[in-house]
Amino acid sequence: MSILWINLLRGVHVFASSLWVGAAVLFLFYITPSVKATAPGGRQFLQYFMTRQNYPKFMRIVATLTVLSGAGLYWRDIGGGLTSWIVTGPGLGFTIGSVAGIAVYILGMVAISPRGERIGELGAQMEAAGGPPTQEQLSEMQKLEKEVHTLEWIDFVLLAIALVTMGTARYWLF
Repeated sequence: MSILWINLLRGVHVFASSLWVGAAVLFLFYITPSVKATAPGGRQFLQYFMTRQNYPKFMRIVATLTVLSGAGLYWRDIGGGLTSWIVTGPGLGFTIGSVAGIAVYILGMVAISPRGERIGELGAQMEAAGGPPTQEQLSEMQKLEKEVHTLEWIDFVLLAIALVTMGTARYWLF
């Protein structure tokens, strides 16, 4: 693989992962608490943010770019064989980061996104009804929001592991 392609993959990986981690941290620590503190107006903001500003689509794109470019870099690094590379310091560091990053990607796609979409649908139903939401709608909304919040914390921890291990892996000497 030429140095041009390696640098292109690294550039895409670093840029996309910065957007992915930054957006996740912003959402968890600032947007979610602000939405809760300003309810019911906060829910209208969140509905707009998710549907009109396409936050979920943005997250899918930057996460996919991060994982694909990272896979290309990982493939290049293992070169002669995974077993001989993974026992090196950098090999172990990049492997831990890769596993954490892929886990976050899967978590987002199969757990967070579907729940987020259901929250959006439920919010639209509640708004369209014109009156107060039913007890069933409120219960489901609260359950989904609690699940998403827990999943976002897991997401944050895994992203932090990926970020720290990949950012330092080249310097793991053993």
